Amino acid sequence: MGAKRYYAVREGKTRGIFGTWEECRASVEGYPGAEYKGFVRQEEAEGYLRGELMESRNNEAGRSGSSTEGQEAGGDSGGKPAAGQAPPQERPLPGTLLAYVDGSYDDSLKKYAFGCVFILPEGTVRTAYGNGEKEEALRHRNVSGEMLGAMYAVRTAMASGFGRVELRYDYEGIEKWVTGQWRSKTELTGLYARSMRQWGERIGICFTKVPAHSDIYYNEMADRLAKKGLREGQGTPRIRNLAESCETE
Repeated sequence: MGAKRYYAVREGKTRGIFGTWEECRASVEGYPGAEYKGFVRQEEAEGYLRGELMESRNNEAGRSGSSTEGQEAGGDSGGKPAAGQAPPQERPLPGTLLAYVDGSYDDSLKKYAFGCVFILPEGTVRTAYGNGEKEEALRHRNVSGEMLGAMYAVRTAMASGFGRVELRYDYEGIEKWVTGQWRSKTELTGLYARSMRQWGERIGICFTKVPAHSDIYYNEMADRLAKKGLREGQGTPRIRNLAESCETE
């Protein structure tokens, strides 16, 4: 029998801590913008509800990022992350893919790009990046990369057999165009919103806003990948099952 798990729902039909995944799922399924996470210690779940845990982890991630630039973060052993493995507190619930997404733009190259960091429930970290240069998308600059990254992440989650994907992003339009809080005023943002809503009928999509440029390790990694995609990307890479090998940073 596995270790006891506590599921904290910060935004959902019912807010609180649940002792089973079934109870947690009943609270978050079908709820736009649901925020939840699983823990092995009850006090961590309580801290997450109070908003304390995220701040603490962001500080820890920032310290790790400053000493391991260019590596994929993982478990802590003497301050050095294990390559390709995320720490337990970053791992999503079973059946969920966690994706940090970011975008970038370079006017001199006339290209926009995206970066994605995927974290699987068992802690495996995969990354991907790509770029585009469609004329109608260039005027949206880095926002085109942000949208492309979010769409790529959702399609990857579906191709990999996940029932839910959590998108962590720092540009609020990624969520607000989909939920309708922002009105899509251009053809491109309208296409993005419609596509995400259609996919949302096949897979649960959870949005989590993270602050930009605040030393959140995996968000910074996604930012670096997006910048790498500007020069090294070759269009949008094919969608693949994450059981296969992906590009790594």
